[in-house]
Amino acid sequence: MVRRKIRRSKSEYYDSFIEQLNFLNSAAQLYDKGNRSAIKMATPPLRTLFYKQSYGDILINLIPEVNKKQFLSTCAFGNKPIIYSGSVFNAFVNGKCIYLPSCYETEPMAGHFISFEHWWNGRILIASNVSFTRRDLVRFVANKDGGAHIDPELDQTYYNLKNNIYSWQLTRMGNFPNIPFEGLHLALLRQLVHETLMSFKKMHFIQNYDPGKNCYNVKNNIFPFQVTQMTINAGKSVTPTIYY
Repeated sequence: MVRRKIRRSKSEYYDSFIEQLNFLNSAAQLYDKGNRSAIKMATPPLRTLFYKQSYGDILINLIPEVNKKQFLSTCAFGNKPIIYSGSVFNAFVNGKCIYLPSCYETEPMAGHFISFEHWWNGRILIASNVSFTRRDLVRFVANKDGGAHIDPELDQTYYNLKNNIYSWQLTRMGNFPNIPFEGLHLALLRQLVHETLMSFKKMHFIQNYDPGKNCYNVKNNIFPFQVTQMTINAGKSVTPTIYY
């Protein structure tokens, strides 16, 4: 028996698009309430919206109203970057040193707008000869680390990211061991979701997204010294106006 297939209508594509944005908003709210690993739930919608696979088209290509020249990037670093910590900051919540997304401490529209291709393939973390793009992060989390599938093996670069190899460490006096800041991959993913939702809010697809400035994570942060978007560049000191 041959099963008949029925092509979706344009309105069905649009409804599915708005549904994916609502999924992202829900995952962001869970993270903001302190359930930080729940941000992994954002990766299937991000993959549906943006990740080109061997079959079908990405969803934003099926929504003609999407302005592909207007995607918000909150990353900023100078020419010839050697280290870039990402658009995150360090925090101390419930006895743990963690990273949090910078959307909590900046103006909601802080950043600059770039093309989708530039944004999707742009670097969000740089550690010497290793870097991660938005596409990399979504692919690793969704396809390998529980977003939509769990692999028995992880790519070494993502394994290192998840296990704090690229993280700052808190050093204390005496013989105490250094304490790494944790959850960098989750904070980067939450910031990516923020950029996505703010991009589509700018395009008037959504209205009810709140970056979470009064969220659980911020209220319970007691770390007295915060560093946001730390970058080290080769050569002379420059103003961070070149974006990747």
